[in-house]
Amino acid sequence: MSTMQERLFEIAVNSVISNAINIGNRLNLFKTLATFKTPILPKVLAEASGCKERYIREWCNCLACGKILEVTEDEKFYIAPENIAALTSDDYPIISHGMMITLLEPFEDLLTCFKKDGPHGLDYSKFGKFQDFMGNLSKSLHEKHLFTDFIDSLGDGIREKLETGIKVLDVGCGNGFHSSLLAERYPKSKFTGLDIGEDAITSAKSRKRTDGRDFENLDFVQCNASFMPENWTETFDLVLIFDACHDQMRPDLCIQEIHRCLKPTGLFAMIEMLGTSNIYEDREMLGLPATLIYGASLFHCLPVGSNSPDALCYGAMWGKRRAVELIKSCGFGKVDTVDTPYFPLNVLYLSRKN
Repeated sequence: MSTMQERLFEIAVNSVISNAINIGNRLNLFKTLATFKTPILPKVLAEASGCKERYIREWCNCLACGKILEVTEDEKFYIAPENIAALTSDDYPIISHGMMITLLEPFEDLLTCFKKDGPHGLDYSKFGKFQDFMGNLSKSLHEKHLFTDFIDSLGDGIREKLETGIKVLDVGCGNGFHSSLLAERYPKSKFTGLDIGEDAITSAKSRKRTDGRDFENLDFVQCNASFMPENWTETFDLVLIFDACHDQMRPDLCIQEIHRCLKPTGLFAMIEMLGTSNIYEDREMLGLPATLIYGASLFHCLPVGSNSPDALCYGAMWGKRRAVELIKSCGFGKVDTVDTPYFPLNVLYLSRKN
């Protein structure tokens, strides 16, 4: 085979391994296998995990050949000690293997979007499992640092203001992960989550505090971010967007609405994917992670952000230059970009009206 043929075959094999890893993560097979101190037969793992032995055996076979699991000559399986932490964690490197299965739901529909006479893009409803995946991914990436590094990065005494009581809007809130965490942490502040997706808002409204009680300082609204309620003018002290602005068909209209809804002294804080607005620079700076983000954009962010004749079609990797230009064009006088090493692959934009 030629070098390119070998590369193509390697990619196909890695795709199979990735999906098998997702099965193991979803069914807690890695965590269950890690509880055994010596190599075990698939039958033992099947019994411990509540699964069928034949399926577990094939799963073990696949991942042993893929050099994810170890296998003995008598066909017993185990995780190498140095790999246990990586395979049993809830961090994004293993959770990311669940991404493609959620993005490929409307694969045939996506193909039609490529055609000149095909639809402009895809509706959010085409991605039935994506909100759950993004909720888990956000949890793995953001939960540890939300109340520490992230709040500190906002500056301007935001922590103290949250503790004494302000109004906060979370645009593109998804299943309400960030809003609910913040609402429970800062009970004197009022939080509103907004999302265009009906399934997302339904899931968000079902959230409870950790003590099982309903939230008294948290509401969720299903709404297009380009057309927020008229009575929200100069209502919010802080507006947040976590990885959701690039999914908007008209992010300019969304940011204009945010500008309208902010109080004159308010702060707009937007977490977005780390990019330069130049593909060559992205590839050189980020390496493989750039492939992951551009891939997610190809299968999800671009289609949902293109689903209108007047869509701007930015995609996830629109980058710093385009983002800063857009925010300023929407009325914000000052835009600061803040590195976020605590949120891998992200950058923070802080904007004020004046």
